[in-house]
Amino acid sequence: MLSNRSHPDKGGSKALMQMVRQAYEQVMKGNGASEAISTVIKKDGRVDQLQNQLITLEKIHEELRIAFDESQSKLRKSEAELKHLRSTQSQQSHDDYELTQLKRENIRLKRDITDLQHDLRAAKSTQPLRSASSELSEDINPNSPFKGASNVFKQAKTTGLTHRRKVWIVLALPLLVIMAMLLPAGEHIQTIIALFDSPAEKVNSHPKILTAHPDDLAKKNAQQQAAMVMVIPEKPKALPQLKLVKEFGAWHKGYFAETQQPYIAIRSEGGSYVLHNCQGEFQYYMNQNLRSRRLPANLIYERRDRHFTIYSMPYGNGSTLAQWSGSKSLLINDEYFPNQGFENAYQDLLNTCDLVY
Repeated sequence: MLSNRSHPDKGGSKALMQMVRQAYEQVMKGNGASEAISTVIKKDGRVDQLQNQLITLEKIHEELRIAFDESQSKLRKSEAELKHLRSTQSQQSHDDYELTQLKRENIRLKRDITDLQHDLRAAKSTQPLRSASSELSEDINPNSPFKGASNVFKQAKTTGLTHRRKVWIVLALPLLVIMAMLLPAGEHIQTIIALFDSPAEKVNSHPKILTAHPDDLAKKNAQQQAAMVMVIPEKPKALPQLKLVKEFGAWHKGYFAETQQPYIAIRSEGGSYVLHNCQGEFQYYMNQNLRSRRLPANLIYERRDRHFTIYSMPYGNGSTLAQWSGSKSLLINDEYFPNQGFENAYQDLLNTCDLVY
């Protein structure tokens, strides 16, 4: 029964069949109480060697894990220090920029004060000449408004005197009647006519000069010319023009052809430029040969220069020093501007601007 169940063809295995056969042989030999199968364990020297190798590998693995953790901690510490250094450099560059702006503003205010002082001195020097010329014009021009006001005042004064005289005549009329009764008839009539007649106008005793002396005319003309303020229109100032370069992707320093003012600029592959001047402004020179597109809101139109349309960038992407110093490239109006050599070019611009201003 047991051999049938353990046969490989009936669901058993060769090992079970071998064990049944060995047990049967032991029973047939009369050794039914002993073990049918004896297990012999042989020691292999490679097991100890493999165990030693396993222990060594575990130690190496532990050392490598400790070294990896230490390197990871050092890497995180280095990244934190690098981030802090970048933020410090960015803050320092921003402080340098603010200091430069304050210097520019101080210079501009000094110039404005100098111009105002000059204008004040010029105004004080021209004020006496203007007053003398106004008095001269009043004496020469008989139709001036001051002359008309004087005539009106004289007429009002004459009318008041005539009115007061008539009032005294009416009040003294009874006395005149009594006096007329005591005088002859001819004298009465002459006296009454003399009372109601208005006094004769005074003859102007001032001489009227018909022909003036040539020296007086020359002096009057000189005073009038000195009183006149000649405003000469200034010639329009030449607008600064950007110098074109062939290389793109790197910041370079240049000078405007008309004003010789320094600047730094970078050219894109499409032929557009981003410019930074001594006043701390960023400008975008868009190449008009490019396909027209919708412009960002931070680009403010200023003017045209040859085949460029110039826009100022008061805010937004590309308008601050921190954005340029802390990036490898910037995207402005769908154009990539690499940021190669910005810090060196900016430092060179600061030194040049300090010499110019």
